Amino acid sequence: MLCDVTIDQPWFMGSWIGVLDRPEEVDEAVDRNDPYAGVALLTLVLHRPDPEVALPRIKRALVSPNAQTRANALQSLGHYARLHRSIDADLVRRLRCALSDRTPVGRSQIRGYAYHAACDVGMFARRHELPRWLRRRCAGPRRPTHQ
Repeated sequence: MLCDVTIDQPWFMGSWIGVLDRPEEVDEAVDRNDPYAGVALLTLVLHRPDPEVALPRIKRALVSPNAQTRANALQSLGHYARLHRSIDADLVRRLRCALSDRTPVGRSQIRGYAYHAACDVGMFARRHELPRWLRRRCAGPRRPTHQ
């Protein structure tokens, strides 16, 4: 059985490949409350994760009125931490707020996506960049002890 996925389906990352050349398409999608703006953001973060390009768009999507866009922004944040091993203080603050957000997204809540993002950040970002609450909540790998 062949899969019927085509590039013009908005939930398919390939349909957002244009954001790699024109990252402002993510901004436009968020501004018009496009239900697939989060997919555009994920495409950008995974395929062109430049901090100057990705970080402002993650922050913008985290305050979207669309819960799915916010959920995808949290996923993007986790991917960003994995790819760059860093995070900035403003994103940590926004992540902490999202950890108590009970807005439903499908069968989950925003806080569930935030928890997974926090675990990714705790695991991949440099520990000295993380506040104590995040290091305690989502402990990443420890430095090896040499004997």
